[in-house]
Amino acid sequence: MVAPLNYPRRIFRTSRAASTGLRIYVRYRRTERRARRLDGDAAQAAWLATHERSAEDLYRLATSLRGLYVKVGQFAGTRADILPQPYAASLSRLQDRVPPRPVSQVRKTIQREFGRPQTELFPRFDETALATASLAQVHRAGLPDGRDVVVKVQHPEVAGLVPLDIRNLQMILGLVARRRPGFDYRAIATEVARQMPLELDFVREAEMTTRVAANLAGCPGIVVPGVIDGLVSRRVLTLDFIEGQRLLAPKHLETQRAQGDTLARLITGAYGHQILLDGLFQADPHPGNILVLPDGRVALLDFGLTKELPEVTRLAFARLIVGAAGRDMALVETAWRDLGVRSRDESPAARIELLQFMFGAREGGASARSTIAQNPIEAVPSDLVLLGRVIGLLRGVCASLGSPFTPMEMLRPFAERALSVAAPATDAAAVQPPTRPGRMPA
Repeated sequence: MVAPLNYPRRIFRTSRAASTGLRIYVRYRRTERRARRLDGDAAQAAWLATHERSAEDLYRLATSLRGLYVKVGQFAGTRADILPQPYAASLSRLQDRVPPRPVSQVRKTIQREFGRPQTELFPRFDETALATASLAQVHRAGLPDGRDVVVKVQHPEVAGLVPLDIRNLQMILGLVARRRPGFDYRAIATEVARQMPLELDFVREAEMTTRVAANLAGCPGIVVPGVIDGLVSRRVLTLDFIEGQRLLAPKHLETQRAQGDTLARLITGAYGHQILLDGLFQADPHPGNILVLPDGRVALLDFGLTKELPEVTRLAFARLIVGAAGRDMALVETAWRDLGVRSRDESPAARIELLQFMFGAREGGASARSTIAQNPIEAVPSDLVLLGRVIGLLRGVCASLGSPFTPMEMLRPFAERALSVAAPATDAAAVQPPTRPGRMPA
């Protein structure tokens, strides 16, 4: 049972989030006015200082309040292609520096969920957590029959904090959007509000893990951990233990880069299959959720954030990829409209720039931000928020592995297959190879 959040704590969290948001907003407005009076180098230095101070403010907010703020910060820390570099530098620390909770607290949760002590369910239980995230932490353990497992245990206060934190996030983003229409990220808050309650239900996560495992069973080189029946509850999830190296872990990075193209094909192929053929995908493919096994296979972990796409969205996205690859602007226009995406400038030239930003090779942060600043995306359906995040993370993973693949190249074969299977007669023209090579401009 989740204890209600007391009134003083509610006030503290709301005021802390609001004051941080206001402080950052005022700082940027002041820098904006000041930069107009400075020369190029001085203006650039002023902006850099503002980015650094604001990024640290957000990092301190996340580590103080934890929960949803850590999760949002982790997401922002992976998006150096959109946000200024100081944000990636500060917030990326949240990926692996979330302090673990005491093991005594973990044991209490297990006892409460199953009505039996941890020592009876898991005779061997490592007190040091394998990993600690925003919502839960994971411990290695052993079953009475000796089988190795991992036990994911939800932090006890999270369920009570999330609804309040979502409302605060929606409030802050709503205020910013009204004052600065070019920075309307309310669709992100909408998707967070939709997904977070689902992430807190480990019974649902077990179901998603099983469904994705079945969908990917025919994909060579991809492994998904099995769910241990009878040891799953809303706040505890038990899975098979898989031995492997964390993707992009510093001590293994050189070895992984030596097989970078192979790993990139396996990983992007798994997500292309999930997104475009299954319409059900693990929406958090950051390196901490991907293992490289000793035999070269890849394991996908953590299906708490799993997104199910409506059929119309899945096929419209497939059309967008095929149209972009073939430079077929008529098909792109149809897909853009069906997806419900709207940008300020919807001319063909401007749309090409946005497509390059979405699907092209990884660009420097300044270039990407310039594209968005010149032609901000004014409407993004919530169904596409997590999809966009996955593409960005996959692009970053491929770049870190030294692979030259772009999102378009990775996803196009799956998009063509999806359209062919869905409506061979209607979409036959859409899936034919273009008359000229279908690469986006560099």
